[in-house]
Amino acid sequence: MDNMKPKLITKQAIVIDVVLTAVFFVWITSILKNHVPWTESGETAVLLGAAYCAACLAGVFWLALSLFRVTLADQMLQKTVADQELR
Repeated sequence: MDNMKPKLITKQAIVIDVVLTAVFFVWITSILKNHVPWTESGETAVLLGAAYCAACLAGVFWLALSLFRVTLADQMLQKTVADQELR
């Protein structure tokens, strides 16, 4: 019976999550470049430091986005099932 349930995540949703995470990574890297204290080491060191920190933040963003998407899909599925049972 559990195999009859529709999937909570689709390929399209995964692509959207990856694109949003990439955009978030680039945006947060540009913000963090101003806060890296290695300015005397050169622009490459600053960019690497910002990207290293942004990778962690982007990972948390991706995880939160995925968990939100699964929770929302499950709630919508339960509401649909409950509405069908009332009919």
